[in-house]
Amino acid sequence: MSMQISDDKKIKLLYRVEPGCLGPTGAQTIERFCDYANQQLVAPYFALYHFTARFDKTKAEREYSINARLLSDQHAQAYLAHFKTNKDEFEEQLDELLTQAIESFLER
Repeated sequence: MSMQISDDKKIKLLYRVEPGCLGPTGAQTIERFCDYANQQLVAPYFALYHFTARFDKTKAEREYSINARLLSDQHAQAYLAHFKTNKDEFEEQLDELLTQAIESFLER
C-alpha cells in the first residue's frame, strides 16, 4: 500500500548531526557525511529527512516542519500519529539508521 503525498504535505525532519559522532576528525568529515546520509537514508512515504552539520549548539538537534512552517513537538506528534507512528519510535528508528550510516561511512 504505497500512498502518494506531495512534498509540501510531508513532515520534514531537519536533523543536525553532531560532528563528534564521527570521531575525533568529525569536524572535517561531517559535511561529507551529511551529503552521504541525505543520499542513503530513505524516509517513510509521509516524511522527508534532511541532515546537516550541527556546529551551532544553540540550535535544536531536530526540527520538524511542513512546507517550511516549523512545528511544535505537539504538532509533530499529532502529524505522525495520523500515520500511526509514534514520534519517539520514529526518532529511535532514524537514530538506528543514522548509526548504521555512520558505520558504513567510516568504513569507506
